[in-house]
Amino acid sequence: MANVGRVLIVGPALFICCAKTPPKVVPENPVIVEEVRLEGFDVLPVDVREDLPGDLPLRAGIALTEDVEKAGGERAVEILQNHGYPYAQVGIAREPIDSSRTRVIVRADPGTVGFFGPVDIAGNRRVDDRIIRRRLAYAPGDLFRRGAIEQTQQRIGAIGLFKSVEIRVLNIDNRPAVVPTLITVEEDTPWKWNLGLGYAAGDRLGVDARISHLNVFGAAERIDLQGRVSKIERTAELSYTQTDAWHPALSLALQARHQEIDERAFFVMSRGGQAAVGWQWTDEFSTTGSYAVSLERSDVDAALDPLLGLRDGMLSAWALDLEHRRLAASAAGFGESRRSAQDADAQRRDTPVRTMSLHVEQAGGWMPGTFNYFSVAGDARHYLRAFDERVVFASRLRLGSIDPMGGDADVPLLKRFFLGGSNDMRAWGTYELSPLSASGEPVGGKSLLTATAEVRVPLLKRLRGAVFVEAGNVWLDPWTMRLGDLRYDIGPGLRFDTPFGLLRVDFGYQLRPLDGLRLDGKPQTSRWRINFGIGEAF
Repeated sequence: MANVGRVLIVGPALFICCAKTPPKVVPENPVIVEEVRLEGFDVLPVDVREDLPGDLPLRAGIALTEDVEKAGGERAVEILQNHGYPYAQVGIAREPIDSSRTRVIVRADPGTVGFFGPVDIAGNRRVDDRIIRRRLAYAPGDLFRRGAIEQTQQRIGAIGLFKSVEIRVLNIDNRPAVVPTLITVEEDTPWKWNLGLGYAAGDRLGVDARISHLNVFGAAERIDLQGRVSKIERTAELSYTQTDAWHPALSLALQARHQEIDERAFFVMSRGGQAAVGWQWTDEFSTTGSYAVSLERSDVDAALDPLLGLRDGMLSAWALDLEHRRLAASAAGFGESRRSAQDADAQRRDTPVRTMSLHVEQAGGWMPGTFNYFSVAGDARHYLRAFDERVVFASRLRLGSIDPMGGDADVPLLKRFFLGGSNDMRAWGTYELSPLSASGEPVGGKSLLTATAEVRVPLLKRLRGAVFVEAGNVWLDPWTMRLGDLRYDIGPGLRFDTPFGLLRVDFGYQLRPLDGLRLDGKPQTSRWRINFGIGEAF
C-alpha cells in the first residue's frame, strides 16, 4: 500500500488505561471518508460482523479526524475483546483518493483466544474476600469478555465500602491464553453520617439525621439509625440490613420504627417493625417482599368529621415492591488504572435516565389485625439531559389508591393520602392539599394523582436555577381520579452546591387554589408557599 498516508495502531494497552475520548475537532478543510473497509474480523460471529459497520464511529461521509480514528480503533478493539480476544490489535490506515477524500482501512489482528484464569484480591482488610468474589461477573474457564470486567468493577463499587476498585490483567506482555486478573481495592471508612435541614410551609423547620455503619461484622452488614424532628413530626428508625445474604442478589432487612405526627387538627402515632427480603434480578430491576406489624393510635379534632370513626389497633400488612432503574452509561472507558467507587456511585445516583416503582400492600384479610385494606401506588421519573448535559428536563408521575375492605375505619390515618410540602405540589404546605371536612380542614383521601415537570439550568459555578409546574389532587374515594379536579401550581427555584450537599429553595404559586381550605379555623387566602430542602425534590 504505497499510497497509505497515515497508520494508527490501537491495541491491548487499553487493558491498563483508556482515557475519555476528547471532543471532536473538525479542521477548516476536512477530509471526508469515502469508504471504510473492514479486514481481519472474520473471527467474530456472523451477526456481530453484520452490525460492525454501524457500531464503529468510522463511517462513509463523515469528516475524518484523529479523534474519530482513535474512537473507531478503540471501539473495534473493544468488540474483539468482548468476544474472547484479549490481545486484539487494530490498525487504521488512510488511502487518500484526492485532497478532500480518503479511503479508510480498518485491519484487525485478533491474536489468540483467551479464557479467564485465577482471580486474586488485594487491599481488603475488613471486608471478607467472599463478599468481593460473589460479585464477579466471570469465573476461571469462562471465555474472556472485557464487558465482564467492567461489570465486576461496577458491582464491587456498588457495595459502598471502597474508595477505589482496580481490576488489572496480569502478565499481559506474555499474552497467556489463560488470563489471570488482580482485583485491588482501597477500603473506605464504614461510618457514614448525614445531617440535613429543611423548611416547608405548615411543617416549619425540620432536622433530619442519619448515621450508618456499612460493614458491622465484616460481611457487608449495615446498621442505620435515622430520625426526623420538625414542628409536626417526630420519627426514629433503626434498621439492620444484610446486603450479601448467601448470594450477592439477596438482601435481608429488619427495621424498628416510631413515628408521631402532631398536626393542627389531629395527632397520630405509629410504632412497630418490619422484615423484608430483597432480590436484585438485574443491575436495573429489583423486587422486595416485606411484612410489617405496628400499633396505630390517632386523636382527631371534632372539625375533622370524616375521621371521627377512626380506630386504634394493630396493623398487620404484607407488601411487594418492584423497582426498575435505568442509569446513564458511564462516560469513562474500561480499564482506568484507578477508578473511584464513590465517584462512580455518585455518578449513578446523579445521572439516572428513568426510574419506575410499584408498591402493592394488603392489610388484614387472612392476617390478624384491626385494619383491612388493599393499596397500590406507582411512581415514574424521567430525566433528559441536553446542551452538554448542563440542562436537565425532569418529570415525575405519581399515583395511588387505597381501598378499605370495610368502612373508612379500616384505613389508619397515616395511610391516607395528602399532598403539599417541599417535594410535591410546592405551592401548598405539608398535608394541606386533600379532601376537606365540612369545616374546611384537610382530612386526607384514598386516591392520589400528581405530575411534575421541571427544568434545571446552570446560572453560576455553584448556582443553578429551576422552573417547575405541577398538577395533582387527592380524592376521598378509592380508585377515583378526575382530571377536571386537578389543582395546579408553578414556580421558580434556586439550587446551591455546597460541601454539605445541594441546598434547594422553591417558591410555589397556586394557579388553581383549593377553595374552602381552612387551617386552625382560619381561611387560607395566600397563594404562595416557600420551601427549603436538601437535594432535589426528586
